[in-house]
Amino acid sequence: MTKRNRIESSGGLKKTKKERAHVNFLGIPIDSIGKGEVKRHLLLLIAASLVTKLLVVILTISVFHSFIDLFDIGFYFDHAMLLVQGQLPYINYSFDYPVLIFFPILIALIPTLLFQNAMAFLFTFSGLMVIFDIITLVCIYLIGLRIVNEKTAFYASMIYATAFSTSYFVLTKYDAFPTNLLMVAVLFTVYGMNVRGYIAATLGFFAKIFPALSFPFFILYNAKSTSLKRELISGMKVIIPFLLILFLPFALIRPAIINTYLFATGASVGVYVNTATFTLFAYLHNVVGLGVTASFVSFVMYILMELVLLTLLGVAFFDSERRPKTLVKLLLATIFSVIFFTKFHSPQYIVWLTPFLCLLVADNLTKIILFYIAQVFAYLEFPLMFGTFYTNLEYVSPVGTPSWDLTLIFFTLQYVVLVILLFVALEPADLLDVMKERVERMRK
Repeated sequence: MTKRNRIESSGGLKKTKKERAHVNFLGIPIDSIGKGEVKRHLLLLIAASLVTKLLVVILTISVFHSFIDLFDIGFYFDHAMLLVQGQLPYINYSFDYPVLIFFPILIALIPTLLFQNAMAFLFTFSGLMVIFDIITLVCIYLIGLRIVNEKTAFYASMIYATAFSTSYFVLTKYDAFPTNLLMVAVLFTVYGMNVRGYIAATLGFFAKIFPALSFPFFILYNAKSTSLKRELISGMKVIIPFLLILFLPFALIRPAIINTYLFATGASVGVYVNTATFTLFAYLHNVVGLGVTASFVSFVMYILMELVLLTLLGVAFFDSERRPKTLVKLLLATIFSVIFFTKFHSPQYIVWLTPFLCLLVADNLTKIILFYIAQVFAYLEFPLMFGTFYTNLEYVSPVGTPSWDLTLIFFTLQYVVLVILLFVALEPADLLDVMKERVERMRK
């Protein structure tokens, strides 16, 4: 093992004997930093996060004269009212969210019924998402202490706290909750709390599906210190009870719920125009003049996604050093690949990526600047350009008009920035070195 690998595998910079004393913070053992210092950092980070969200609301409405999107929260409120009327989701009607979405919905319903005011639901639901986002912020800080060092961990957390586009979607969407569960799972996993990590990831799956992508990587990562068989059994011991309680009863009553758990929500719609798939199709079909269809381009993109995911699983399998930072990189690459190659897209997907990006760009000023440029593009996409330049399934202006060209150029630049940001965050040469090292060992 190289000196660099020993340092990274140990979860950050090498520590002296004096620095190895553990400080227990929220049940997490922390090296080489006092509890008081941790609390001071977290208070600063939480304050920055709250100020950022307040500024986002003020600037969006007063400076950019745009809107705070309440469509999703209104959708959640409508289903809360169905519950009040005795209508049960998955039983009396179909519902395209996993069952744990009703955790924040039911909590937000309490003040709504007490005060008989729909606005109480809005403020309570948004407030819950802010709380979950703050927990994610704490997770980023603690994960950073494990995989890098105190200074970089603080920078990563501050970058997350001031990620203004992500903050917009935290206030207006539900994604902060499943993202929080995923980051809790990562936190437990990198600190060696394997079963707790599986529990959090499973709960994330029952909140919004995408945290399930982490499961094979957690199992392969944990298997480095135990065995693959043992971790598969441990994982199944967690997953099966949750399936029996939170999935099977609904599936027996209404089998259509299975579609909710198979990424099938957007399968029946066309190719969204804010996807990389449509952007590529627009060049091939409208600019170059090739007779390809959007569905054909989407088919090719899904094949590419499968190849990328298999490659990432291969890297995870060959990472014999159990590097926490490599795990974070693999999770980022996996989630990004699913977002990049699929044919449907929601702007709030940036919430899924941001915690991992912050952990991986905080050590370099150029990377940090690139991160904020990506945040600018995400904020321009939504809310500023939505409805004026594009809707989900079409550009607003006809093909060949200056506005159509501008929209295509915008999405092109946005994906170019995202791909470059992913490249500098992942440092793919290091990931390939993981596989090369293992192959060389196998040959010997």
